[in-house]
Amino acid sequence: MKALLLKDVYVIWKQMRLFLLVVLVMCVVNTTFNSIFLIVWCSMLPYTAMAYDDRSHWSQMAAMMPYSKKDIVLSKYVLGWLCMGAMGLISLVMQAVVGGFSGGGAGRSLVLVSLCLGAVTLAVTLPAILRFGVERGRMLFMLVIFGVAIGAGILLDTSDLHISLPLPLEVLAPLAAVAATAVSIPLSMKLYRVD
Repeated sequence: MKALLLKDVYVIWKQMRLFLLVVLVMCVVNTTFNSIFLIVWCSMLPYTAMAYDDRSHWSQMAAMMPYSKKDIVLSKYVLGWLCMGAMGLISLVMQAVVGGFSGGGAGRSLVLVSLCLGAVTLAVTLPAILRFGVERGRMLFMLVIFGVAIGAGILLDTSDLHISLPLPLEVLAPLAAVAATAVSIPLSMKLYRVD
């Protein structure tokens, strides 16, 4: 699986160099939206790698190599998790630096909830993308992103109004992420097909 991850990183590296510059600028402008947006956007980087794979008919070539369906599917999840984790770490470091100068910054709980939101986004959209390809799976992808944006807006509104939830969001978000991922991975393995 390490080779599959390296292949995806090499494929998306040109885009990621520009993205890292955008990340640094957006992290300095320390807002709640920026933290959530950047982490959730990182959960979508596997789709960029998959778009390049579709163009080069990688799935047909992978079928001739000693990679199992499980390795190919799991590599997309792991790529998304690694990108989100790296962004979460960058966000925490930048928030600590900016917070040290400005006295503010989003906390660790915001990063945790953002990571969970990204994991849910990945878990909901990846099975359809693996089944139908990036181009045809884009409609579901857009609907999910629209739903995540609305959910984040509602979440931000409730946090501003100090409405208490039955369980803390720091407990609900990881439970939702784990449950969504536990359903998504076997579903993705079942739906994955070679063109």
